[in-house]
Amino acid sequence: MNVTVKTLEPIRVAFVRHMGPYNEVGKAWETVCMYLGKEGLLGPDAQFIGVCYDNPEVTPADKIRYDACITVAPEFQGEGPVGVQVLAGGAYGVTTHEGPYHKLNETYAKLYGQWLPQSTYDLRNEPSLEFYLNDPNSTSPEDLLTDIYTPITHVK
Repeated sequence: MNVTVKTLEPIRVAFVRHMGPYNEVGKAWETVCMYLGKEGLLGPDAQFIGVCYDNPEVTPADKIRYDACITVAPEFQGEGPVGVQVLAGGAYGVTTHEGPYHKLNETYAKLYGQWLPQSTYDLRNEPSLEFYLNDPNSTSPEDLLTDIYTPITHVK
């Protein structure tokens, strides 16, 4: 597994919160994309980011929290179901998942079960981030690329 350590600056995003299983986040994405599209705010530089708060192995499915996020300008103000937040900057262990979203859990298992215990890092108390690098509407599931950002701190 190839993991690189990167430092992120804080990122301002519009978001819609989803409560429930990760495989049901599509409605949150529809809501945030439709809102920003209607406002003319889905530019070519927009980044699509998922914020994953909970481990589905330990959190009941109906309690899982996920934010569907899109980067926005400083002057953007949320409305209705679309809020604004700033994603935490800092150190992250980053690896790229290639393939369908429903197999992201396999990459997470390797990241947390193999790489992290053997590294000189520990988890930082922030959620993991998923940067979606290509469009699932025009990319076959096998070719989807997702950068997984795991918040870390140097301990060893």
